[in-house]
Amino acid sequence: MLKFFFLIFGLMAMSMFGEFLLFFPYFIFMTLGWLMFYSSHLVSISYLNLDILSWFLILLTFWIIMLMQLSSHFYKVMNFFYEKFTFVLILMCLLLFLTFSSSDLLSFYIFFEGSLIPIYLMIVGWGYQPERLQAGVYLLLYTIFASLPLLVSIMFTGDMVGGYSFILLSMNSLFSSSMSFWFFVSIFAFLVKLPTFYVHLWLPKAHVEAPVAGSMMLAGVLLKLGCYGLMRLMGLFDGKVAYMSSLLVSLGLLGGLFVSFICLRQVDLKALIAYSSVSHMGLALGGLGSWGLWGYSSCLYTCVAHGLCSSGLFFLSGVVYERSGSRSLLLNKGLLEIMPSMSFWWFMYCIGNMAAPVVLNLVGELGLLGSILSFSFFSLLLLMLFSFMGACYSLYLFSSSQHGLHYSGLRSFSDGLVREFLILFLHYFPLFFLILEVDYMTF
Repeated sequence: MLKFFFLIFGLMAMSMFGEFLLFFPYFIFMTLGWLMFYSSHLVSISYLNLDILSWFLILLTFWIIMLMQLSSHFYKVMNFFYEKFTFVLILMCLLLFLTFSSSDLLSFYIFFEGSLIPIYLMIVGWGYQPERLQAGVYLLLYTIFASLPLLVSIMFTGDMVGGYSFILLSMNSLFSSSMSFWFFVSIFAFLVKLPTFYVHLWLPKAHVEAPVAGSMMLAGVLLKLGCYGLMRLMGLFDGKVAYMSSLLVSLGLLGGLFVSFICLRQVDLKALIAYSSVSHMGLALGGLGSWGLWGYSSCLYTCVAHGLCSSGLFFLSGVVYERSGSRSLLLNKGLLEIMPSMSFWWFMYCIGNMAAPVVLNLVGELGLLGSILSFSFFSLLLLMLFSFMGACYSLYLFSSSQHGLHYSGLRSFSDGLVREFLILFLHYFPLFFLILEVDYMTF
């Protein structure tokens, strides 16, 4: 039934806007996924290696890029380098597909770093302020600084094993407990991409300067590259992850908690949503670091749920920015009176952001909480504070933008367009229906 819904609404979106070049791969891959689930749990096609982890994230990539194309209709109307923008989207789609489906470590690294190129082009080419150049430099420097240790680790691993294939590496347990530092060096690039607290400063900068489609891509898929890399590489290190679990859980929980406090003093819509993404990814890192079945599968559910919910929130902030010309919470107040239909979607996405029922975020975060508690029961106080702060900044976002005295110039605003409601609905219905497909024994 769920797959039928995906097909129907995807066809509806395609028939309305006719962007066949980006929609076609989604349906091809959906069909491939059906064959995979009904036949076996692994499909190998020459150099492609598709399991359930890859399938979920590639499907998320196609879905978000499809919605990015719909949300950038303004570029088509104004003829604002629309052909080049579509080319960047197709390039991004191709690179992310190859990243998630790579069967060996070296090609994964190449495509992992190559995915920076289209998002850099999008920020610098279609960003709003001149500071987008600085944001692009931040993005490149942080990522390149962290990618060199990963490259050295890959070369060292390939030299020891005699190859880079994931299957070959999983058969060789070459990492002893004395090499915990080497494990941290190997995953550092993924911690930056996640991003983890202390190496997260590039993300709010990139979000604030990126166009709406760029923010949707960053929040929806590119942050999930960090989780995907951790899940793949931790599987190769096997039980040796336990020697670094305390560090990873502490870094995720404390970092996410600090960022939650930072959220409460933001006055920029995009910056607030960006910092909330860092907080959620901190919890995902903590659950993954606890290295249990719940933590592993819940990390994937959280990635999919956060990708859809956060992308929808960034699109909503873009809708407000298109009308008012500002992202400031001090100016964009009282929208409940002016844009009542859009306020409903603000409410739905804000409760999704705080992991309230009945969306997939709830299942993902409950699984992460259970996994971290099974690792250390003393983290209960931190987790309670974490959940409370998540509700605080989500309610702060909703109440600050929807309530209060509105600026008199806002009375000329129009409510949502059909295209905007379609995009918001296509973000939300998988978030709502995927909760019916949850199975912690998938892995």
